[in-house]
Amino acid sequence: MKHLNKHILLVLLFFLLLLSTSCGGINSDAKKAAKLTNKSIEETNELNLDEAEKLYKRSLEIINKYESHKESEKFFKLYQEHRDKGKTAAQEQKSQ
Repeated sequence: MKHLNKHILLVLLFFLLLLSTSCGGINSDAKKAAKLTNKSIEETNELNLDEAEKLYKRSLEIINKYESHKESEKFFKLYQEHRDKGKTAAQEQKSQ
């Protein structure tokens, strides 16, 4: 019985670890894609169009990874939050 409990505990710990790392990956990807998108917008505003295009394509690579992913809704929600947070921070800096 003790061996069975240990195995169940190990399996549960493994799934918890897997779950926690996968969630962090989605948040990290969303944050990185949003940062690249916002930087691309900044470069466009400064007429650095080649650099803006490179940044935007890098963000699209991350975004496209989640198009048909089972966690796509979560990714896009996080992406929008990070993207909008970056916009408001940039706008606040410009107004000061």
